[in-house]
Order: sequence, then C-alpha cells, then structure tokens
Amino acid sequence: MLEQLDFFKGCDPQKLSPLSINTKIKNYEASDILVYEDDDINRVYFLLEGEVKFYKVDRFDNEVFLYTLKDQALLTNIGSLDCDRISCFSNVEFLSHSRVMSCDLKAFNEVVKNDNTLLIRLVNLLANQKQMIDCMVTMGMVHDVTAKVAKMLHGNLDLYNSLKKQEISYRLNIQPATLSRVLAKFIRKGIIIEEDHKTLILLPDELAYYFTEGL
Repeated sequence: MLEQLDFFKGCDPQKLSPLSINTKIKNYEASDILVYEDDDINRVYFLLEGEVKFYKVDRFDNEVFLYTLKDQALLTNIGSLDCDRISCFSNVEFLSHSRVMSCDLKAFNEVVKNDNTLLIRLVNLLANQKQMIDCMVTMGMVHDVTAKVAKMLHGNLDLYNSLKKQEISYRLNIQPATLSRVLAKFIRKGIIIEEDHKTLILLPDELAYYFTEGL
C-alpha cells in the first residue's frame, strides 16, 4: 500500500512494516472536508490523487484562501517529530474526486526519524508548505489588489486562464468587481488583451512593475 506514494519509494519494506499495519486509503468527493482548522488529529495524510484547497475562516465567517495541492502531496503540517497529536493549521477541502492515504502519526514519526532519506524528503515537503504559506501572507500584507492580480497574471498565466473569474477572485481574496476593474485598467493601458476567452500579456515588464515597485 505504501509503495503507491512517492514519499516511500525506494525504502526498505522491513523499515516500513510498523507503518503498514495501520495505513488506510480512503476516497473523497469534491466539497468533502478532510479536517477543520484547530482539529486535533493523530494521523498523517497524503494525497495520492486529486486536488485539495487549504483555507481559513475570518471572524466574519468569510473564507480566506491559502493555496491548493495536487497528487502526491503531504496534507498534514507536521511541526515536530516528537508530537503524538497535531492541531490543524487550516481547513482542508477537496476540489475533485480524490484518494488519500493516512497513517498513524506516532508510527510515522518513528519510521522517519530512523531513515535519513525519509527525513530529508519530509523536510523538503514541509519547506514547500512553508513557502506557500509565506507567499500568501506576503500577498495579503504587502500587495494591494492591483499587485495581486498582476502577480498572478505574470507568474501563473496558464492557471489564470484555466479558471473562471469568480474562482480567480476567490483565490486572490478579492471581490469579482474589483478583479474586473483591475483587468479593465490593464487592458486600457495596453498591458494585456483578452482574446477567445484567454488573457494574453503584451507588456510583461509593465505588469511586473505593479508587484515589484517598492519591494
């Protein structure tokens, strides 16, 4: 079962045996919730296939989008290999039909601590998680709405063109009307054009100015 996950590829099956005993695989559908923010859990979750979103809820019950993860991703924010339970950082909701592998946190910690290869892989996964969170915090605290839109267009144009405007607004944590105003501004200045329901960038340096000026 564990061999389905890239994280454990090439590992000695004998070393993984304590983990295999209680490993489970479960299917989820779009809109299902894996965990809620501040849930206390004692299992480690990996996404085998599918897509999930991470989000928090503010004091007005509005969703604050953080980021998404796809196939072969670690879904649990592990803070220490000495903890038997974890308080969840955010809500985790499925965006499509997905398969999740889970294993006992205590057994996982012991196996990883005794295998340098797994330890390095875990450090890299957690570093990637931290980078995504840091990017979202920076986006929210440093960039205004114009900079947010410009940065997404400049760095994630394929993703932008694959999403509906409402989904783009949600991911940027701005109102749809605000997104429309910013796009209209960029079109008016000749920075972008929209053709066949796709956005094309004509002046990438001008676009980058909006999220790099002053940083």
